[in-house]
Amino acid sequence: MINRDSRKPGLRTCVIRLFALLILWAAQAGTAPAAEFEADLAAFPDRVRADIKALARAYPEFVAKVDGGPNGGPVLVMKDGARIPYDDGRPKAYEEKLDTADIEDMLSQPYTVGPLAGGVEVNEDPGRIRNDPFFQAIYGRSAADVRKGLVSVDFCGTRIQFHGTGKAAQALGRVSADLSSLLKAKPDLKEYVFPLGGTFNWRTIEGTRRLSPHSYGVALDLNAAKGAYWRWTGDRKGAVDDKVRRKYPMEIVAAFEKHGFIWGGKWYHFDLMHFEYRPELVFPAGPAS
Repeated sequence: MINRDSRKPGLRTCVIRLFALLILWAAQAGTAPAAEFEADLAAFPDRVRADIKALARAYPEFVAKVDGGPNGGPVLVMKDGARIPYDDGRPKAYEEKLDTADIEDMLSQPYTVGPLAGGVEVNEDPGRIRNDPFFQAIYGRSAADVRKGLVSVDFCGTRIQFHGTGKAAQALGRVSADLSSLLKAKPDLKEYVFPLGGTFNWRTIEGTRRLSPHSYGVALDLNAAKGAYWRWTGDRKGAVDDKVRRKYPMEIVAAFEKHGFIWGGKWYHFDLMHFEYRPELVFPAGPAS
């Protein structure tokens, strides 16, 4: 007589068990990295620890670990092997930070979620300073690389291309759901959204040699006719009457910020049509914040 309880599990049982293990592994891989850095970061100042943990929380699939650099400072090691110094040790003026940003420069200006409480200070541009090697390690180092990661997203009834890596496309899908409800309740706001100004476009920022965040497929411009841009106003310094910023519907801004997007309307060098996926700035302590 065969003892059924002693038989080896069948193929179907093995597949189910393997699938369950893969789900568990994926869940752990997507939530743990920031905690793993605690020991490596213990010797560094609070500001350094907070910045690196914010990046690890926002991009857990891509920030692998932290090593020590030649100057004693931390170096981010990305999953693709790229090594990115937190601080390159060079003092910089504002324009130099824009052109040659390290991680410290990129996170030097905190982004404030919610309505603007007051005016914007000179050169206060949270999120406008970007470390390209960091984003290239996530999204791609060429137009062809980035295109491989683009997916089609339904944005309020219009299909657009957005990067599917690092949860950017999923976040935009959630924005779309909230914004669709808002536009249904307040149809007069549609003119601020459509026609869209653009999404993925591998290009430099106007007047510079720096790559636009549109190059990575993680930025979206709404209707340009309703979104003032500092270079188009004739004021090369970027100053703007705060009434221009405050005229923009904050309900639209809130729908994006809720899901990890920054708004260019909070920059001294304003770009009111511009929204960019930057969860490390919107949720520096994690989404629960």
